[in-house]
Amino acid sequence: MIMPVLPGLLRDLVHSNDVTAHYGILLALYALMQFACAPVLGALSDRFGRRPVLLVSLAGAAVDYAIMATAPFLWVLYIGRIVAGITGATGAVAGAYIADITDGDERARHFGFMSACFGFGMVAGPVLGGLMGGFSPHAPFFAAAALNGLNFLTGCFLLPESHKGERRPLRREALNPLASFRWARGMTVVAALMAVFFIMQLVGQVPAALWVIFGEDRFHWDATTIGISLAAFGILHSLAQAMITGPVAARLGERRALMLGMIADGQYAGG
Repeated sequence: MIMPVLPGLLRDLVHSNDVTAHYGILLALYALMQFACAPVLGALSDRFGRRPVLLVSLAGAAVDYAIMATAPFLWVLYIGRIVAGITGATGAVAGAYIADITDGDERARHFGFMSACFGFGMVAGPVLGGLMGGFSPHAPFFAAAALNGLNFLTGCFLLPESHKGERRPLRREALNPLASFRWARGMTVVAALMAVFFIMQLVGQVPAALWVIFGEDRFHWDATTIGISLAAFGILHSLAQAMITGPVAARLGERRALMLGMIADGQYAGG
């Protein structure tokens, strides 16, 4: 929701020549904090329960986005993005919640529904952010604060605790985001595949991160147009996963389909 308007907010705080650099750093900080804090929030939910972790994260996100909407200094915006990354690293906790209350085929169906909700958010968020950004670059931040606040209130009244079994003690290893990679040691194929996907994401995220700046500078797009373009990308990405990936893999085989996907990804990044 905030990606289409974040450069506009930065222009009020830094020189125009520095907007791109700060924009990239802010995006990276958000992702870095999600990576670092996802296992921490997961471990805390094992120890104290899913409900309190989710509610505290939602409340923190609501306050954080409200602060970012009125950030008077650049360092406030940086701290806000760090906190947003921490409070946004609740995907694993939400997944654990679903695993607690479902089993078998029902679990797979609910995980699919959660993925669909994420996908819908990726499409609707940029559109709403772009439309509101046409009025003010601060508006999407206030909207994000309000939505998180609404989710918090809904959770307070309607979200029961799901983790009713034995509470696990906090372990240092569980708080380490790199610990999950240790199982790949000695598995050359798995390690190579992980490296390939890391490079694909590294290359693919460069044009994605700069798309907002590129659209503004090259085509003079406003926030609304940028939001629509991001939504179109999300729709096409979802359709490709749902309608193209399976048939191509069945016809060419998984290895050739993967190679074709990497070639297409390289063309996208270089285009």
